[in-house]
Amino acid sequence: MYSLLKKIITEKDIHRHVSLLEQLLNHPKITAKELSLQIQTTERTIFSDLQLIREQLPDGWQIETSAQGIQLIKEKNQSTNELWTLFLPQSISVRFIKELFFHKVIKTSEFLRANGLSLETLKRHTSKINQHLLAYNINIQLTAKQAKLSGEESAIRVFFHRLLIPFTHNNYFFEEYVIHEEHYFQFLNQLNRSSLAVETEQIFGTCWFFINTIRIKANCRVHAFRFNEKDPLYQLYRDKLKKLYEKEGVYLLEEEAFFAFFCFLESWNYNNKYSKKNILTNFYPVLATIAEQLTAQVSQQSQVDFQYSSLSENLLLLLLKYSESTWLSEQFQLEYQELIAVRKDSGHYRSDEEILAILQPAIQLKNPKYLINLISLLEQQAFFALRPELLTVYFLFQGEPAWKVFLQQELTDLLGRRIHLKSLELTQLYTTKFSAQDLIVSNFSLEDMPVPVIHISNIPTKNELRQLTELTLKNYLL
Repeated sequence: MYSLLKKIITEKDIHRHVSLLEQLLNHPKITAKELSLQIQTTERTIFSDLQLIREQLPDGWQIETSAQGIQLIKEKNQSTNELWTLFLPQSISVRFIKELFFHKVIKTSEFLRANGLSLETLKRHTSKINQHLLAYNINIQLTAKQAKLSGEESAIRVFFHRLLIPFTHNNYFFEEYVIHEEHYFQFLNQLNRSSLAVETEQIFGTCWFFINTIRIKANCRVHAFRFNEKDPLYQLYRDKLKKLYEKEGVYLLEEEAFFAFFCFLESWNYNNKYSKKNILTNFYPVLATIAEQLTAQVSQQSQVDFQYSSLSENLLLLLLKYSESTWLSEQFQLEYQELIAVRKDSGHYRSDEEILAILQPAIQLKNPKYLINLISLLEQQAFFALRPELLTVYFLFQGEPAWKVFLQQELTDLLGRRIHLKSLELTQLYTTKFSAQDLIVSNFSLEDMPVPVIHISNIPTKNELRQLTELTLKNYLL
């Protein structure tokens, strides 16, 4: 769940401790052997690290070891926030990245003095961090006088979004986040009561709101880029987004206003229900035609009628995200680079060349592979959705919307026809009436739920999937 953050942690011992805590939080019980395999260390090191962690645990937490395995136990009112607030700041690299998030430039001497470091030590940490920033086309520039993040501000924000999204919801070491979250949810509630209602990834969007406001306040502005000020969808949401940011004392200029709109658009769910019927089709007829051509082509090749599916609407939304700003689209696809490789080879789907031929009149990308992959995910989801399904597990997942809808369908097929897999958003969580046999599957931490919570990664591991299938197997035993 915290893969990017763990890459940023440059200290090997702290990296192991965080990984251990993550595993213990995500498994009711786990053996030392399983932990050593997951963390790729020896069982002796596991027991040594567990002892160090025990000595530092806050009140209300304890680690118990038995013949059945190792268990992290907390008292009822304890929050995992206490653990991360204690252990994550032990890493110099985490403290350094946090400072660079809140400030455009930091004085090297002040950071060294506050953290008891030498310049050479900080340079070694910086060099290791920069290795993981390469994929985002950014880096930390460190001199004896100052340190700053260098690169496109949009790419910097994409990096922080990927880094922070597992943490911000539970307010891990970000005291201001809860205020941003309240403002953003008020914004969504107002939209939902208006003609502009749209279903969105709530944590995904809130995290973008938080990052944008913090970076603007730090005077880290998105560079000028080309966009259509008269774009009809932008015109619909611009003023409401500006009012949202004004609640944080941020007054958006045009580039920042469009960037905020683009972040909001990125949070739109697929299989959406728009309050304005045919809103996208009416505004973007060229893209609608391309989406229909893609749908017709895959229908012909798969011999499946997608007329009554959401495929055409989903493809239109995906194409819209890319057509609004090709430059921003290419920046944003840096966030989920590992999803490029997640694509099934099947006779039902066209070659890249066939897809590109249809896209060519409206969208030209330097590297279209990611877009083509997302098209494939949406087509596969629509194909699988036509199969009869019964669901029973609640699915709370925050991430790239196309990947979410595809992963939900994959989990549905994995769990089988007797399991009801139902997508749930954060604001629905506390109003849902759970039955005793229900489960929750989530890729972010949930506190004090009335039913068991199964934690999965963005790309679920074999162990996570095995745990999920084992817990749902009883539904097949008569």
